[in-house]
Amino acid sequence: MHYLNVNGVDTPVHETEFARDSVFGYSHSYLPDYVEEKTKGLIKSKQVDRVLLTDIRQGTLNRLMQLHHNQCCVVDAEIQDDLDCFAADVLAAASQGKRFLFRSAASLLTALADLPPQPIAPEEMAQYVRDGKPGAIIVGSHVRKTTEQLQHLLQQTGVVGLEIEVARLLDQSTDSRSRLLAEVVEQINQVHRSGKTPAIYTSRQELTFDNVQTRLDFGEAVSTLLMDVIRHLPDDIGFLISKGGITSNDTLSTGLALRTARLLGQVLPGVSMVRSPANHPQFPDLPIVLFPGNVGDADALAITYQRLAYRRNAES
Repeated sequence: MHYLNVNGVDTPVHETEFARDSVFGYSHSYLPDYVEEKTKGLIKSKQVDRVLLTDIRQGTLNRLMQLHHNQCCVVDAEIQDDLDCFAADVLAAASQGKRFLFRSAASLLTALADLPPQPIAPEEMAQYVRDGKPGAIIVGSHVRKTTEQLQHLLQQTGVVGLEIEVARLLDQSTDSRSRLLAEVVEQINQVHRSGKTPAIYTSRQELTFDNVQTRLDFGEAVSTLLMDVIRHLPDDIGFLISKGGITSNDTLSTGLALRTARLLGQVLPGVSMVRSPANHPQFPDLPIVLFPGNVGDADALAITYQRLAYRRNAES
């Protein structure tokens, strides 16, 4: 059973707002049923193998070695140690020729990579900020948790909110889009020149569309605009925070056109920071925070900003 901790309460994910997403929604928290739903019955719930918590803690190497013919499994875990044990068995099986395909959250990747402690404590991550300069924050996610976090962020000293009226993108003309981009870029430059950090966010209301494809196309148009905004950020920003899972992916791959990035560690649990290469043509050695939309409590985005802006605020 997949749970999400919502304000301290372990909640079955089918009861959360994410289950009601018009594109990626689902109606089951019991993962074998989820598999049947998402494969549209191609894989029946009863065909899904279950690796239970007791299995994980007793060791699963023999079980993994016996899997064959693309058997679908769901794996139980409660704490990081469970995933660490499972990952060790996976790597042992892989060394003997077995191959696995995963759909998972990031904690399994941490276990598979066997990451050592990060060199700098989360509270000290401001050391990576370029020249103590103000940064920029991009908020694309529109889920309720992100909106709540954004409200707390906008109360911080040194942050200026800049809302992008995404409904203007319904006018698909090139001139309209260019005017919107130019307006946003000018506002960003004004905030940056004043020594503050612009928080650029998409309007919070979710628009309705006639069909899924139209919604996806509009989402792509919004992402394209945000990536253009990133490419027009001042070259000397000290840091960049990207809020939203898809937004963060697009930030790295499209907005910054990165082929590689160095992982520096986590500012908060589940909130990673990477650094662009030293030879990046526009933003060399830029620390970039990747902040998924459904991670953290109400203050998490504000705390992330505070940790990166600490030295500058202290000097002010």
